[in-house]
Amino acid sequence: MSPRLLKTLFARLLVLLGISSACSVPAQASDEAIAWLQKMGDALRQENYDGIFSYMRGSTYETIRIVHRMEDGVEKERLFNLNGKVRELYREDNEIICLHPEADDIDTDHTVQIGPFSPAFTERVLATQNLYRLSMRGTDRIAGREAVKLSISPSFNDRYGYRLWLDAETGLMLQSHLVERGRVREIFQFSSLKVGSEIDATALASAIDGDTASHRLALDTAAGPEKPVWRVRWLPDGFRPVRQQGNRLHFSDGVATLSVFVEGAETPALPEMATTVGGTVVITRRFKPSGSQITVVGEVPVQTARKVAESVEPAIY
Repeated sequence: MSPRLLKTLFARLLVLLGISSACSVPAQASDEAIAWLQKMGDALRQENYDGIFSYMRGSTYETIRIVHRMEDGVEKERLFNLNGKVRELYREDNEIICLHPEADDIDTDHTVQIGPFSPAFTERVLATQNLYRLSMRGTDRIAGREAVKLSISPSFNDRYGYRLWLDAETGLMLQSHLVERGRVREIFQFSSLKVGSEIDATALASAIDGDTASHRLALDTAAGPEKPVWRVRWLPDGFRPVRQQGNRLHFSDGVATLSVFVEGAETPALPEMATTVGGTVVITRRFKPSGSQITVVGEVPVQTARKVAESVEPAIY
């Protein structure tokens, strides 16, 4: 697997899969915590807001302005990248376009990762039975606004948890921490935020001077007709297949994602390694009987990803 392909995998896998589930609300969740989490999901969709947030993931630090409006039942949103290369994302409901100043060499292998700052996050947590515990953790103050603190703790140590700070007035998420056994892996935080009808539609206009080049951001989830060539003997409790095609297998517990890629022995080898970037881990190993390279990429602790990688074997039909 080439370094460029590895970079592409990181970018694509950071876009959370849209997964529905028939599970009930976790029994451990308090009614108050459930209510606040539902309020957060509604606020992300329904409120008008304009703010600046920072996202810290490993050595990566991004500062982004977000403008969100609900117009005639349609969500419209623009994200302005404020450091590094000039880049904007514009979204209308589920359609997302990335814009750059017009240039010949545009790198499309990127994304803007914003953790649980997604309406789907609420639905996934509430639909994942017995895997996470929801509880209230008092109050705080973020970006000059009163906030309530909410903890989403994994029932097992084979996945991450979250700490959320929600706006006491609207339920909007003001800050989040991705946590592994008390250690913070990723941080999302607003530094300024305006909420309400005073957010004018003109705030959604592009800030890029001159001509722009654009491309759509999408995750291809269409499965092909062929059966998987490889299988995974062990997965953390609650993880289920969401897409399997040939040598690519994708799993999720409804919140976290986990993907396995297998390439032939003729592929230039990466060294066997285990590395993390924020809350995303990459494990590579060689399947000794055939020399095939196995790569596991996921939002799980290193020990969990390693155990998954060691359980990969050829499928026998």
